[in-house]
Amino acid sequence: MVYWLDTTVLPPGDPVARRPVVVVAAPESVGGTVAVVSRSGTEGFGVGHPADARLGFSGAGHFSRRHPVSGRLWTSLNVTPIGPLDAAVFAEVVGRFGP
Repeated sequence: MVYWLDTTVLPPGDPVARRPVVVVAAPESVGGTVAVVSRSGTEGFGVGHPADARLGFSGAGHFSRRHPVSGRLWTSLNVTPIGPLDAAVFAEVVGRFGP
């Protein structure tokens, strides 16, 4: 599943307010850490992903950075589901960035 994530819950420095991410590791408890990989349309490294109107991506991009997110911040205020990621791309993202 791809989610829009409020970037205030990511490490500082992201120039956009919300960024698409996929979860590669879920916490065992609410207080744990959700591991996500963010998608960027400007970074040219990571796992490539084509434009996908179904997910709202008008251009190609890359799933390129893994980030820790506190499970306590994984709420409807900060996270909005977009839709499922293609299984082959998801497998490649997990293979590169997963636990």
